Amino acid sequence: MSEKGRLSDRVEAVTKAVLPMGLRVKVTKKGNGSIPLFDVAVGRGAAVHRFVGCWVGEGWPGDVERLSGLTRHPDVVYAQQFSEGARAWLADHHLGWIDEAGGAHVSLPSGLVVVRDQTRATVPAAVPQGWTSAMLTAAEAVLAGNPPVVMAIEQATALSRGAATNALARLERVGLLSRPGALRGPASARQVVDIDAFIDAYAAAAAGFRAKQQRVLIHRIWRDPLQALAREIAPSMAAARVKWAISGAAASTLLAPYLSEVTVIALYVERSLIVAQDHLAQLLHGRVVQKGHRIEVRELPTSMSANGPRIDGIQVALPGRVYADLLASGGRLAEAAHHLREVHGAGPRS
Repeated sequence: MSEKGRLSDRVEAVTKAVLPMGLRVKVTKKGNGSIPLFDVAVGRGAAVHRFVGCWVGEGWPGDVERLSGLTRHPDVVYAQQFSEGARAWLADHHLGWIDEAGGAHVSLPSGLVVVRDQTRATVPAAVPQGWTSAMLTAAEAVLAGNPPVVMAIEQATALSRGAATNALARLERVGLLSRPGALRGPASARQVVDIDAFIDAYAAAAAGFRAKQQRVLIHRIWRDPLQALAREIAPSMAAARVKWAISGAAASTLLAPYLSEVTVIALYVERSLIVAQDHLAQLLHGRVVQKGHRIEVRELPTSMSANGPRIDGIQVALPGRVYADLLASGGRLAEAAHHLREVHGAGPRS
């Protein structure tokens, strides 16, 4: 079956899922353009609602913005799950939408009205089966541009030779690395099978480990969070000679601007500061709180996590780590993750 034929089945299934039982749905592919279009008929008996639908993929803002290039907009747009920004774009352009997550907002001149605001339950991220902290470290080393060979990973991460060997072997067993040549000797170097799949698997594992980390919440006053980072926090960290890096919204704003504002700074620091929280608060010019925080602090997950660029004196986390953290946060931050990966990249040749 062709790709468009499979999409026809998905469009039919998702349309039926948001309609009352008993309604008949027929989907027919339409044309051969770059954006898949479909004629959709919904009805019962002689009464039939007809409209043009299109499939835009995952449902990010960039996916729906491609519709601007069409000479005629479809009536209803379909996707896996529309993000908040994508839904806002569709509303601004008066387009209906249905997604595979069970949400829908359709109001057609024919009288067909479908509104489904399905609550997206937040499920705590879990570490994928088989992943270890050493695998996460090795994966970040690869995303930093190091070849997936034992000596390079050992030197980049300070993992022991045994730990580096085991981590790479595990990454190979889960299908992220392969040895196209001989199993041993000079031709046995591993290679990344698919960098996009590698980043996806890493991001899922990073989210699982991140969900288990202790957080220290800091409140402080500032007029501009990025200015506070550059003029106060970065100099304090440099004077204390501690390892640190920012992630999340602030990091994405420096790497690939997308969000209109930064309300909370996601900060990674070395373990010594997680233990000495009063000292940490002093370095950040704030105080430890239980809620109402402006800075969310976690321990650096790996020895590679802080190996991103330094911008205006601000140490940014590894771009792959920033991407994973944004994606795990969901909502507009997940959209910023998608933008970061498209514009800046989350790894070598990603």
